[in-house]
Amino acid sequence: VTQTILTETLPIPKLILAGRLPSQHDATVNLDATAGNIADLTSWPEFHNGVAAGLRLSPCQTKITRTWIVYNKPDEPSYAHAGLLMSLGLHQHLRVLAATDVYRYLSQEHEATTVGILLGMAAAYHGSMDPAISKMLYLHIPARHPPSFPELELPTLMQSAALMAVGMLYQGSAHRLTTEILLSEIGRKPGGDNVLEREGYALAAGLALGLVTLGRGKDAWGLADLMIEGRLQHYMSGGMEPSDERHRSGGVNNTASGASRILDDLYRNNNGQVMEGSVVNVDVTAPGATLALALMFLKTNNEEVAARLAIPVTHFALEYVRPDFILLRIVAQSLIMWDSVLASEEWVQAQIPSIVKEAVCALKDGTVTLETLPADADMEALIQAHVNILAGACLSIGLRYAGTFNADAQRLLYHLAVYFLKEKRAAATVIGTVGPNGQCTYVDRGTLETCLNVAVLSLSVVMAGSGHLETFRLFRYLHRRKDSDGAISYGNHMAISMALGFLFLGGGTLTFANSNNAIAALLISLYPRFPTAPNDHRCHLQAFRHLYVLATEARCLQTVDVDTRLPVYVPLEITLMETHSHRETTFSFVTPCLLPECSLIKSMRVCGPRYWPQETDLSWWKTEEECDPFNSGVLYVKRRVGARSYVDDPIGCQSLLSRTRQRVTEQRKEVLADEMQTGGSKVDQLVSIFSADPSMLAFAQLCCNPSYYAGQVSDFEEFCSQALLECVSTDRPALLQVYLSLYTAVETIIDHASNRGGNFNSICNGLLSLCSLKVALAYVEEKDATKTQLHGGPLAQPTFLAALAKRIEDVFNENHFSFYLEITTSQSCGLVNYINRGQIASSMNMPPKCMQNAYLFACYLHWYNIPHPSSLHRALKQLCYYLPGVFSTNTSPSISLPLLALLLPSTPTNALIQVNQCLPFLD
Repeated sequence: VTQTILTETLPIPKLILAGRLPSQHDATVNLDATAGNIADLTSWPEFHNGVAAGLRLSPCQTKITRTWIVYNKPDEPSYAHAGLLMSLGLHQHLRVLAATDVYRYLSQEHEATTVGILLGMAAAYHGSMDPAISKMLYLHIPARHPPSFPELELPTLMQSAALMAVGMLYQGSAHRLTTEILLSEIGRKPGGDNVLEREGYALAAGLALGLVTLGRGKDAWGLADLMIEGRLQHYMSGGMEPSDERHRSGGVNNTASGASRILDDLYRNNNGQVMEGSVVNVDVTAPGATLALALMFLKTNNEEVAARLAIPVTHFALEYVRPDFILLRIVAQSLIMWDSVLASEEWVQAQIPSIVKEAVCALKDGTVTLETLPADADMEALIQAHVNILAGACLSIGLRYAGTFNADAQRLLYHLAVYFLKEKRAAATVIGTVGPNGQCTYVDRGTLETCLNVAVLSLSVVMAGSGHLETFRLFRYLHRRKDSDGAISYGNHMAISMALGFLFLGGGTLTFANSNNAIAALLISLYPRFPTAPNDHRCHLQAFRHLYVLATEARCLQTVDVDTRLPVYVPLEITLMETHSHRETTFSFVTPCLLPECSLIKSMRVCGPRYWPQETDLSWWKTEEECDPFNSGVLYVKRRVGARSYVDDPIGCQSLLSRTRQRVTEQRKEVLADEMQTGGSKVDQLVSIFSADPSMLAFAQLCCNPSYYAGQVSDFEEFCSQALLECVSTDRPALLQVYLSLYTAVETIIDHASNRGGNFNSICNGLLSLCSLKVALAYVEEKDATKTQLHGGPLAQPTFLAALAKRIEDVFNENHFSFYLEITTSQSCGLVNYINRGQIASSMNMPPKCMQNAYLFACYLHWYNIPHPSSLHRALKQLCYYLPGVFSTNTSPSISLPLLALLLPSTPTNALIQVNQCLPFLD
């Protein structure tokens, strides 16, 4: 994965054209660059190299602009840059290009660049039916030009790319005009002399038709009169080419159909060098028609349509179907009957007709003779049909279980791949000759190699992104094989390389989806007909192999510790919803991992003893919704107290949870606190067991290390150690700030009361902290009074709060604070002055720092809940009403004190005694 720099071009690595000879001590052999056909050998590999370079861009790269794309344009068109353009389109980046930019690319008249632009723009705008893009695509399909339009000589592969691009642009729309055009293009007669790639053209038309009608089946409005199923059946079975009127209901007369009939007549009269007459060439039309029907009825489970694709069950009918077309029919049937596909040997055997099974069994038993075979039996056709049926079943299972990592599918496909590999070793180079095992073979090695490639690709699709070790070993072995008999071609190397790439898709972060769009893209890219040379596009345009990108989805989930912000290993339990094929099932994973198909996930739960459990209900979420509950593949978790991460402690021997004989009691905490005071290194180790919070570790190193206090015993250091241990051991790190604020507030009040320094701001902050302390004390008292059982216990230790309250009361009762409250005959105390005039400091004869002393007196008033003077005056008036002589010096305090307690219920007894003593001196 790479990140682009907007001021630099994207580097495209050069192709390595050197090889090694293992038999000669790994001697390096370079390809002769002066060879005449070197350009033909490296042109399309350069295109694939450019696509790969573009796909390496980070998925989160959002700064690709039009300027940067144009800046990367080379002076001369190249295949590598054409591939880069297609990759940018697959990642939706070509939307930023203007129409003039697209025109400049097309005006270069470079074949590969045109293909890259057509497919890239269609992928960027797929399903949008954009009119401007549609005009550009139809411009490259000469068969659809009006008769008066100037004749254009365009290569067939460029026209094939345009047809596929049309299908991608109108994907799933069931657009009538586009459907009618693509349907007629499947059976288009050859025109001119460029007819070498007609099969690829018809296949592109069929696949494009399948994309336009993807999954619509018989529900597509406005297409019933086209009789699509019947015409596709005709293209598969062959026969006389019918006229257009037989496939349309009477009265349909529009411009498109009229132009189509005119062009059909023109092409029938001018067929160039190919004289086909009016007979349908099924060798050209059958693959495209078969896959078009499959995509149109994808996942519909329509048995009637699936019956049109049935495998021949008689020897006579088997003679009229090519073996490789049987492979396509098996795949098409499976795509239609989606729910019936199973990853089992029984399902695979059920796809094989009885006549084929009997022939295979007879061949294995060695009982095949001319006398035992029926008169119309062809052993070669039967055996080739057998291997192609197995290959078709492999591809069907691969598409059905794409990206699911299904263990049954993996074992079955692995077994079939090994089976094809063994059969190839025993097969002869030429059909009908004796193989290495001395037996006559009816399948050549090239056919078996193709079947092996199909099985390997299917296996890689199922295990995409997983990096499965056993599967990787098989692929690595196939990649390192030596070509001793010439059976391994360029296309075989392409298939094995694609399989390796799928297995590690996106570096293990991506896999394949199971949606209709994804299955269609995979079917196009995995078409089981591989090129024989680097420039071979006869049956399938090589650029279509890269459309698998449209089937990928990011399903990688990693867990991140919310404290350290680092990725961690966490066990998960994921529950899948019940479907028609399986019950509600729960799987266990360890992150980072690839999730199952997101639309099937019912719930996800973090389990295990090291992290706090959390369960997420995902039954409400649909994959097409924008709100992603996975937060772009990241799940935040919190580590439990006393547990270490799986990286630091893989087997759990260092965690406090493993110490089953040691209970964390008060005595244990004292022992741990003593250990914390012995040195900074032990502090870090002990705190790291409980918490991974960096702030906790920093606090331990700074405030709990004796070296910072010059080796002397410090009350503050001891308090910090105790508070830190309390917070981390109870998993309440936020309480550390509360403990510190309360402790420092009380210490500040003590320092001011004993004239040991301090400043004005500190005493103000202390007054605010007293409010918090009173709230905490009231909470504890209420809990004790009502015997309320709270989950998790009190927030702060009640003994700590009680100790702080005791220290504050001691300060207010000591001699150095008593002169605030002492009453003499010569002067009134501060409390009397406060009740009479509502003043704290203005009329008091205090020592220096009177303002700080005044605020200490304010702390006293607040601590003991002495009301405001106005409230006191109202209470004293009521007291005077009940006891007229209460303000007299002769009145006993024991008489007025109970009534004063009733009038001031929130004021404690100590403060009421002081107020009662002030009554004779009030105004």
